[in-house]
Amino acid sequence: MAKLLFLQNQKTEFFGPMYISSMLKKHGHDCRLAIGEEFTDFTSVIDEYKPDLIGFSIMTGGQEWAKSMALDIKNTHGLPNLFGGPHPTFFPEFALEEGVDAIVRGEGEDAMLDVMNCVAENRSYSNIPNIVFNDNGTLSETPVRPLPDNIDTYPFPDRSLYETLRGTGDDGVQRVITARGCPYLCTFCFQDSMRRLYKGKGKAMRVRSIDAVIDECRQMKEEQGARVIYFADDAFGLDRKWMYSFLERYKTEVGLPFICLIRANVVAQDENYAQALADAKCESVFFGIESGNEYLRNTVLKKNLSNTDIRIASKRIHKAGLKFRTYNILGLPDETLEDAFATVDLNIEIKADYPWCSIFSPYPGTKLAEYAESQGYIAPDFDYSTLSGSFFVESKLNFPHARELGNLQKFFQTAVLMPWTFPLIKRIIKLPPNILFSLWFGFIYFIVFVKSERRGFFKTLKYALANAKHVLK
Repeated sequence: MAKLLFLQNQKTEFFGPMYISSMLKKHGHDCRLAIGEEFTDFTSVIDEYKPDLIGFSIMTGGQEWAKSMALDIKNTHGLPNLFGGPHPTFFPEFALEEGVDAIVRGEGEDAMLDVMNCVAENRSYSNIPNIVFNDNGTLSETPVRPLPDNIDTYPFPDRSLYETLRGTGDDGVQRVITARGCPYLCTFCFQDSMRRLYKGKGKAMRVRSIDAVIDECRQMKEEQGARVIYFADDAFGLDRKWMYSFLERYKTEVGLPFICLIRANVVAQDENYAQALADAKCESVFFGIESGNEYLRNTVLKKNLSNTDIRIASKRIHKAGLKFRTYNILGLPDETLEDAFATVDLNIEIKADYPWCSIFSPYPGTKLAEYAESQGYIAPDFDYSTLSGSFFVESKLNFPHARELGNLQKFFQTAVLMPWTFPLIKRIIKLPPNILFSLWFGFIYFIVFVKSERRGFFKTLKYALANAKHVLK
C-alpha cells in the first residue's frame, strides 16, 4: 500500500481528487486531503499521516502557490510530489518549474493507480502513460493512454476526502456528473484542448449508465443529506434518448429538485426538452451565451449558437416555469465596447434570471489563447503565472477599452437585473477601477449565486467569506 496526500488552498470540493481517491482506495492504497494556506498548516498532517507522495490538482492561477508549497515540503520532509489538473495538462512546461517533480496529464484515475503501484513497489513511474517530468532540464513525456469507453468502471467520487469541509457551506446541494467530455468545439474551453490531447485515443464524449447515475443520486440523498442535485456536466442531456429515459426514473427513484447546465440550441431544437426537465423537478438551468455579438460567438469562440436559438430557448424555459442562469464573457479578442453592450442588451431582452459574467483569461492550451497571441493581444512570451485564479479580476489582453470592459464586468449583473441602471452604468465604467466597484460586484454576485443554486444564505455566506481572497485576487 502507498499513501497519497492531496494539498489545496481553496475550501471547496474538486471532482479530480475525489475520483482519484476512490480509485486508489478501491485498489488497496490510501488517500487523504488537507486544506491550508501556509506551510505550517500542513506539518502536523504530514508528520502524522507520513504520505509517500504529495499531490496537487490545480487550475491556472493556483500554480504559484502549489509549486512553492511543494518545494518547501520537499526541502523539509524530502517528499516527492505530483501535479495534475487543467494547468499542467495544457501547459506541460510546468514540469520544468523548480519544486515540481512530475505531472499527470489528462484524466488521472488510471495513471495515478499506476503511479501508486510503482511507489508501493519502489519502482520508477517515469515510463507509464500520461506522465511528464524534468529530465535534466529537458521536458520528457509519455503518450496519454486511451480513454476508457465505459466510465462506469470508476467508483463514485470519494466525498469523505473533504470531510473537514462539512458544515462550512451548504452541504444540501450535491454535485453529480452524468458524462465526461463535450462534442462542441468552443475555443475558450479546456474540453476542446482535451479532445486534441486525446485525438485517436477514444471517444471524447462518454455517458454514464442510467443505473449508475441513479445509484449515486440516491446515495447523495440518503447518505449525504442532499436536498438538491446539481448535474455539473458541461452540457446535460445531449443524448436526448438517454435523458428522457433518465428523467422518468429520476422522478420516481430520486425525486429531488435539481439544476443542470444545458445548451440553448438543444432546447431550441426540441420543443419538449424544457418541459421534460420541469416535470422531473428541475428548478433552474444554466447555459452559455458568452457574447451578444454573433460573429464573436460563432467565428471567434466557435460556439455554434445563434441569437434565434437563444431567444427560442429562453421563451421555452420560462414557459416551462424554469429560471435560468446565463454565462457571459467580456474582454474577448476582437471585442469592442459596443459588442460588450450588446451582450448586456441580449441578456436584458431574454430576461435572464441569474446573469453571470467573467473576464476572459487566455488559459494555456486553448485555441482562444492561441488566437489572442496571433492577433497581438498577448505577447508570444506571455507569462501565464500572472493570470489570476479568478474569472473576475482583470483582463490581461492589450486592447482599447480594457478599463471600461473590466468595470462593466463588475456591473453586468446589475445592468441585466435592473435595466434602468444601464445608461448610468455606461457612464460609471469610464471611472478608474476601485474597491467600491469590486465590493458591489461581490454583493450582487453572492445574491445571484445563492438564488440560482438554491443554497442557504448564511451557510453560503460563511463559505464565500472563506474563499473570497481566491475570487478577488
